[in-house]
Amino acid sequence: RNLAKKNWRSPMSLFARSLRTKVQPLAAAIARPQLPMVPAQRTLATSAKIGDGRTFYQVWLTDPGTYPVIIIIGGALVFCSSFYIHNIATNPDIRVSKARRKHTVVRDWEMLSWGHH
Repeated sequence: RNLAKKNWRSPMSLFARSLRTKVQPLAAAIARPQLPMVPAQRTLATSAKIGDGRTFYQVWLTDPGTYPVIIIIGGALVFCSSFYIHNIATNPDIRVSKARRKHTVVRDWEMLSWGHH
């Protein structure tokens, strides 16, 4: 019993206790610095903000800065559509009708029917 009491009051146990209670939390705080608080960013798991109630017309057609975007997208849509329609109508490799699909030759190297290219 006296031995346990003596160990409790020994300088080494006091040093160990003070180290555990005072120095370790301080060292831990220095070792991992606190990051500055950053506002949370929206991810796919969080809900989106509710719209402000503006219509498509109010968002896109009342701002003159959106007109070039609308014109460029419309022009690209017309160009792509006309390109695909032209190829479906004139390219001999594209066979829409079932009667033409029966042919086994996919490419005729002379391509007389498509020679204007």
